[in-house]
Order: sequence, then C-alpha cells, then structure tokens
Amino acid sequence: MRIGRLGPISWLFVVAVVLVAGAAVVSRTSHDRPRVAMWGDSLAWEAGASFSRTVRADGHSQVLVRTWGGTAPCDWLPDIRDQSRRWRPTVAAIAFSGNQGTACMQGRDLVTAYREDVTRAVELLTSRGAEVILVDAPPRRDQPVDAAGLTSLDRVWRQIAGTHQRTRVAPAGRAITVDGRYTPTLPCAVGETCGPGGMVTVRSPDGTHFCPLVQPPMIACPVPSPGAVRYGTAIAREALSQPDGADTGDNRDSGPGDNSPDRGGTGGDGTAGEDGRRVAGAQGGRPPRS
Repeated sequence: MRIGRLGPISWLFVVAVVLVAGAAVVSRTSHDRPRVAMWGDSLAWEAGASFSRTVRADGHSQVLVRTWGGTAPCDWLPDIRDQSRRWRPTVAAIAFSGNQGTACMQGRDLVTAYREDVTRAVELLTSRGAEVILVDAPPRRDQPVDAAGLTSLDRVWRQIAGTHQRTRVAPAGRAITVDGRYTPTLPCAVGETCGPGGMVTVRSPDGTHFCPLVQPPMIACPVPSPGAVRYGTAIAREALSQPDGADTGDNRDSGPGDNSPDRGGTGGDGTAGEDGRRVAGAQGGRPPRS
C-alpha cells in the first residue's frame, strides 16, 4: 500500500511528537541526577572536601557545600530558603555542632533555638521535595553525652526526624568517636598513615576540630586530617543512600547554585566540574548577610 504525502497539519503533528520525545530524553538525562547539598559550621567546613569528593565519585550527583566556622542554623536560613527554590537539592545535610556566638543566636537558649531553626530548615527543604538528613556531630572533649552516646543536639535531631516526613538522622559522628564518646585517636584505616601503635589522630588539640595540628580558625589543615575525611565521607555516604522511592529530582530546574563571593564564595574546589555542574569545596563560604 502506498502512503501519500503528509499534509501541513500532519507534519505539525510529527514535529510535536518529536519535540515531546526529545523533552522526555532531556528530562531523564539532566533532571534525574541527585543534587546533594550540605549546610554546616566549622566541622562541616573541615569535612567539605571529602564530602564533595565522595558525592562526586558516585558519578551521578551534583554537590553544593555551604559552610562556615562559628555559624548556627539561623545564619543559614535565608540561604537555605534561596537555594531550596533556585538550586533545589534533592538531598540536604544539616550539620551543626552547637555554636551560639552570632547575632541571630543572641539571647536564645541553644537547644530551643536549634530545634526551632532546624525545624524551619527542614520544612523549607522538604516542601520543595528534598530529603533531609540531620547530622550527629562528634562531641567536643568537654561535651557531655548520655548513656547512648548522644549529645543534647543529637536528641533534638531525633525528635525532629520523628515528626517530619522525608527527614532522617545521619550518625556520622560515630565515624570518629567510640560509641559516640570523644576520643582523640582511633585505629588507622586503609589508606591512612598509621602513627604509633597503629593509631591516627582524629581530633585537634583544641578538643573540638579535626586537624591534628594547632591551627588558626578557618585555615585549611596543612597535613592529612583523618577525622575530617572520615566525617565528610560518612555524611556523604548517608546522603547518597536515599531511601527507596525518594524523589531524585524529576521535573526540577537543574541550574547551578549561586556560589559567587558575595553570597559566600566557593572555597577550595569551588569550580565547575567536568560536565559543567557547579560545586563548592571545603571552604564553603560565609552565609549571606541578613
């Protein structure tokens, strides 16, 4: 049977079908890649490079790191609101250890403020379809923990996760503690340079941070920092192990986040990746001024 020539209307139909099919292919290739973000303070800043490296190593995820020393969740709420609309993370890690020296924390009880502000961050992110992980920070040397090895903030994270959908706790602090309790050293792992007795230093002499040497605030550690690597890797692995059925970014904008210096900068490896995606490294950047 011979098929006649297509008329103008028929050709329009064919073109429409081709455009729809092409759009579906673009959606599957550019929108389905997970976008993993992390907001946090100096511990997350130190761990940012290993977090970014681990996320990128899975080959399918974009990464955004927004961290700065001394900050609290309230310092980042404007940025979380902005990035949840513009960059639209599919997974977001909230990693704070208990700072209360910035303006938005003045006159506020630490636990109450963190509960209120992290709850707000969770609501902002999950309302845009993100999966949120609340990260247990390793305790300071002088910080009490309960019988289960949990700090007061660890318990707050569990309360929030228990009452909000698409929210879970990442016990990443366990990677550099003994059952949640502070320790300066741990047995060395594969790839680490072992010290005396087969141990590595995972906490700083200040009893808070990770760099094995005494280091000024917000200056990159000049030597390998096993604690920072372990912590960042643990957060990233939790972020990448999303529950089955979690939203992976369908029908979302895939534009890069705004990591320009006037919005906090990018720091160490804050450059475009091989496929053009924007990444931010260990330096993270200061939160935008409110």
